[in-house]
Amino acid sequence: MKIIVTKKQLKEYIEKKKSEKIFYSIVEDLYKNNKNLNETVLLEKANQSVIDYYKNNGMITPKVYEMLIKNKIINEYYEIL
Repeated sequence: MKIIVTKKQLKEYIEKKKSEKIFYSIVEDLYKNNKNLNETVLLEKANQSVIDYYKNNGMITPKVYEMLIKNKIINEYYEIL
């Protein structure tokens, strides 16, 4: 069985996979913070620093941003919820 895809479909698929990989990497970092930190003030700052790191390095693409908002991890101003 052969499946024929267009170049556009392939690019969209690759972009989706990259976005998912970055999203799950962010979620994993936030989980590690939740596991290792107890105080809510420190936890919020640590989680915000994770978001800031990915944002400053240009890793939060529109699709990643959309997934973070959809899963109620950040708000529209990149602030941790």
